[in-house]
Amino acid sequence: MPRVTQTERLDRIEDKIDKMSEAIIKLARVEEKIADLEERREEQHDRLNKLSGKIDKIDTHVTSLVEKVAVMQKISWFFIAAFVTTGLSIVVKSGF
Repeated sequence: MPRVTQTERLDRIEDKIDKMSEAIIKLARVEEKIADLEERREEQHDRLNKLSGKIDKIDTHVTSLVEKVAVMQKISWFFIAAFVTTGLSIVVKSGF
């Protein structure tokens, strides 16, 4: 069995160190991506909170408008009924 020379051993050690440094670089890149994704997630969370607040304000406004329209509709039906009643009363009194 041939003996492993000092140079071969150093070459293997250098290869292992190179592989480890590549792995460390890949880990650093992954950590950067994770940090960027976390920052983007926070931004999206803030945007969603702002949109949720706007939706709540719109919902409140729409609810008040629906209540106003319901009142106006009731008043309109009252006037329509009064108009029809007056018209029928006139028709009945005139002898139709």
